[in-house]
Order: sequence, then C-alpha cells, then structure tokens
Amino acid sequence: MGFASKLAQANAIAGATGLMSNKPPGASYGAQGGYGVAQASSPYGAPPSQPGQYGSQPGQYGQSPAPGQYGGRPGAAPGGYGQQPSSYGQQPSSYGQQPQSQYGAQSSPYGQQAQQSSPYGAPGGYGQQPGAAPGGGGGGGVNAQYVAQLLSQCVRDQHLDAFYPPGSLDSIAQRVVQSGALQQLASNWKLPVELASDLVKIALFDVVVLIDDSGSMAFEQNGERIEDLKMILGKIAFACSLFDHDGIQVRFLNSQLQGNNINNEQAALQLVSQVKFSGLTPLGTSLEQKILQPLLLGPARSNALQKPLLIIAITDGAPAGESSDKIVQVISSANQELQRSRYGPDAVSYQLSQVGNDKSAQKFLSSLDDHPTIGSLIDQTMDYEFEQEQMKVKTGEDLSPEMWLMKLLLGPIDTSYDSKDESNAPPRRY
Repeated sequence: MGFASKLAQANAIAGATGLMSNKPPGASYGAQGGYGVAQASSPYGAPPSQPGQYGSQPGQYGQSPAPGQYGGRPGAAPGGYGQQPSSYGQQPSSYGQQPQSQYGAQSSPYGQQAQQSSPYGAPGGYGQQPGAAPGGGGGGGVNAQYVAQLLSQCVRDQHLDAFYPPGSLDSIAQRVVQSGALQQLASNWKLPVELASDLVKIALFDVVVLIDDSGSMAFEQNGERIEDLKMILGKIAFACSLFDHDGIQVRFLNSQLQGNNINNEQAALQLVSQVKFSGLTPLGTSLEQKILQPLLLGPARSNALQKPLLIIAITDGAPAGESSDKIVQVISSANQELQRSRYGPDAVSYQLSQVGNDKSAQKFLSSLDDHPTIGSLIDQTMDYEFEQEQMKVKTGEDLSPEMWLMKLLLGPIDTSYDSKDESNAPPRRY
C-alpha cells in the first residue's frame, strides 16, 4: 500500500471521527496543546480500522519518554554483510554509548510476514480491543507478536541482518508493548495505537539530525523557518525517544555545537537556542565531516557499528560554499565503502527535508531524489505546504501535518511512505 492510499484511508478515518488538522507544522508553535487544537475525543473511540489506515490529528509533543524504553542493540550477528571477519559487538562503540542489552528467546518465527488482512479487532486480526492484546501489557490493541513482525519486515526490507540476527527482535517488541510507548505516541499524535505502531521501526536505527544553521534560515520568511525547524526537531526527538531512550544526535552545518541524547522537546529547543544562524550551506561537507566519518564509517571500519543510522538533514536551500555535486560524491563514496564492509550499504538511510519555500531548494532536493546514482539511497520531503499542494494534485487528498511527519520519519526506511513510488504521479510543480 502506497503513501497516497494510506493518506486516503487516513482522511476517511479523520472524516468519520473529526480528527483532522491541515495546519502546517509550526503554525501555532508554542501554543498550549502543541500545534493545532487538541481534541477531547480519544483515538480509542474511533471506528474499527484496518492495518495501514491512518487517522490524523495534531497533538502535544516533546514530552519525556516513559520508563522502560529501550534502544540497545542485539548480540553479535553471525556472518554479516560482505566477506570481512565478523567481530560485531566485540569492540566498544564510539557512538552514542548504546546499552549492551542482550535480547531474549524468540517467541515467534523470525521473518514471519506481518498480518495485513484482518480488520482491527476482528477475530484472527492483530489489534484486539485495547487492554486485551496477548503477548504484552500496555500495548493498547497491538500485541508484541505483531510488533515483532513489523520489525522483522523492516529488517528484511532494509537488509539489516548484520545488526539483527534471528531471535533478536522479540524482546524489543515486548519492551515496546510493555513500556506504553505506542499509547503515548498515539495519544500525542492522535493516531490509533495499531497504526502508530509503524513508527516502531525507528527502534532499529540511531537517528542523527543535520540542521541547516545558515543565515537564510533567520532572515527569510521573517524567521518562520527557524520556528518550523524547532517544531520538527521537537517532534522527531519526542517520537524517537519513545523507542530509543538515548534519544537523537544533532549536528549543525556551520556551528560546532553538538547535541547528544536529545530526548524531548525542551532539550531540542534549548540546543537550537544556543546556535547563531549565519553562514552558508555546506550540506555535503558537513554531512561527511560531522556524521558519516565519525558516526558511521569510522565505527564500521573497526566493526563497532552498533545500529544502522537514519540521517535526517533539514535545510532551507541548495548547497552554498561547496560544489553542487559534493553531496552526491559524499553519499556515493560512503555507499561504496559500506558495500565492502560486513554491514552493507543499508547501514545508513537518508532523509533530506526542506523548510521554507525556496524554489531552488525544491529543485535541488528533487534532483537528488531522481539522481541515477544516489536517488535510490535517499528520500526527500519538501516543505509541508508544498507537499500538501502536490498531494492534493496527485490524489485529491488533504495531507495532514501528522502524515507529513510520518513520511519524514519513515520515508527512508519504509517504501510505503516514499511517495516517489506512487504510480501515475504527475511531474512536480515549482
């Protein structure tokens, strides 16, 4: 099921329950209740829905994660990608100080396909009524077996076997269900729990955000781009920290300031407040020097890479201060090196996300998404208003801020959220 199909189902649910917001991210940033107007109705009161459907509603964000969350990696993987000897897990990690938790025995066959046909709440379907899901308490309608199947599907699709060998996913799923992370996410984003469960795939990755702190972020659009950036970063930190208690890592294009273990909105805002937005946009150079070399390729060379990386670059313009093809060279080089490692090229996924309405940035990001060399390695998400307009043209559906955020987080690691895979999509308009 593609993104347009999911969006149609999301709007159908939202229309039936009144849970729809079309305010852009940051439209009422800082207001009580987060962006948009909070609704009193509960997602659990929504009509029965099928897996893959998405109800959307703005909600609060940036709350601290509940206790019992997780984010450690599994034990040593047998074999691995490529022909180098496997020594995974034997060297200390230079990245993130991930907890070295060992996962328990497997309760369901690794690699089993996720159930996608039975309606939510129907006999034999995965999400039974809230509070009655077998396999773990606190999941609110999604049991641990289904969560493990989602994780297993992501491992297969993204070729993450070097990180997650058979038997390593069931304990992750159990912890997700028991921690109440899905309930908290569903409550804040006003999604049915069984649908918010798609974001559990974030648990398999270390998330690193590269932020554009160039001068144009401050003086264009009266500073709105910085406000949107704050909202997006806060949302990312909140959602990711639910599934990895270490939170996210943040780097900037120009500033040498580093944000480590950012796990809530307040920490994200405090970090951004320390940065002076000035300078150019060395996107490829900073990606290589501040993320790829120290956090990915260095650990991979020493067989100490703990988890695959999901890199989210948030920028308002095309590169400046470097050649226009620098980012292509950097991503291509990293891909080639990873192909020779035991981890494989899927040890990193990229999301390039735009804030602001700069048309040259839109054209540049689209050119990367369509690039013959790196297009298949990245996903791109345009500014919310632009994506909303494009989705209306393509499908006739309204794009909610929540679904835009879902695409931003999941587009690089779940092909059903990559809108470029939609058939019959018209050319982009700028």
